[in-house]
Amino acid sequence: MANIFRKLGVSILILCLAACSNKMITNGNQAVMESKETPLVESDAIEVTNPTIEPEEVEEADLGLLMEVEVISLKLPSRIQASSFEYSGMAWYGEMLVLLPQYPAGKDNAGDGMLFAIEKEDLFKAIEDPEYELPVRDVPIINASLGDAVRGFEGFESILFVDQEVYLTIESHSGNPMMGYLIKGEVTGELESIALYPETLVELKPFTNVSNATFEAMTYWNSSLYILYEHNSSADGRTPTAYKFSQDLKLGGEIPFPELNFRVTDATDTDADGCFWVMNYFYPGDTHLAVDEDALMRMYGQGQTHTKQDTVERLVMLKIEEDEIVRVNQPPIYLQLLEADTARNWEGLVSLEGKGFLMITDSFPESILGFCPILR
Repeated sequence: MANIFRKLGVSILILCLAACSNKMITNGNQAVMESKETPLVESDAIEVTNPTIEPEEVEEADLGLLMEVEVISLKLPSRIQASSFEYSGMAWYGEMLVLLPQYPAGKDNAGDGMLFAIEKEDLFKAIEDPEYELPVRDVPIINASLGDAVRGFEGFESILFVDQEVYLTIESHSGNPMMGYLIKGEVTGELESIALYPETLVELKPFTNVSNATFEAMTYWNSSLYILYEHNSSADGRTPTAYKFSQDLKLGGEIPFPELNFRVTDATDTDADGCFWVMNYFYPGDTHLAVDEDALMRMYGQGQTHTKQDTVERLVMLKIEEDEIVRVNQPPIYLQLLEADTARNWEGLVSLEGKGFLMITDSFPESILGFCPILR
């Protein structure tokens, strides 16, 4: 009987992914192992409109273990691998993957700085041969030094390209205690350089007064930008929301966002149906984000290494609907954790042509560019 449910759960999950992703992970699935009564998605209800299914609505189950994905490390040149770069995001510009250091102009914030670009074809080579050192091109970023324009500047947190336009979020300690910002810029030529326009800066008021928490993720769909706050737990005592902006940075208001424990540190691009993935991460040292019980673990179970450690490294699938962002009703993708409680602070995430995901850490435990394949 367990084997029957296991096969049925995987088949339905494939249908869910296919229905919600034309570009991302069209043949992927998150395999469920040793499940006895894992909650299943009805085939005629794949498009979920309720992102926050309460745990009590799910029948208690003897959940098995979700299969975890081992992250394959890709080889960066030593000149850009130092943990001091503190990578905080990455995004696709055409066929180029752009890496965003938190401080492109250095922590002294003097002058202009650099982003780094990698050709997609070289990424495929590195996935096939982990010893292949990735060629990296420097991309000058003009007006990256925003110390005069942003009081308490603490660097960039996320990046997004829409045609020749580029958008970045910024963190500062100038609020109560934090303040976020959104800025617009333009790409010159075929990513010859990027120019930011300080006059476009708009404030992103944090939804809580937690220290060191602002807006670390954003995505784009149907001519709008969606700016995601780092903390979205019901433990905050609020209903989570996200900001919606037009491309000329006019605020479209706040829209509902699903409850997710821990941190949201980056988001992929959306597919044609408005589906995208977020990195959902918990570092055990962040005791203020700890919870007694996590709803997603209760609903779907968790991976083998996650049963032995407090760290959480997982991807969660969301969908933009008319006036809200909802959670797609399927298990998260859990990453196989490192041994000895070594947490990887994944700060950047992109999808890779239905094959999986690319992700990058900041400085903990070091700068790691990784590939997460989709299990089939």
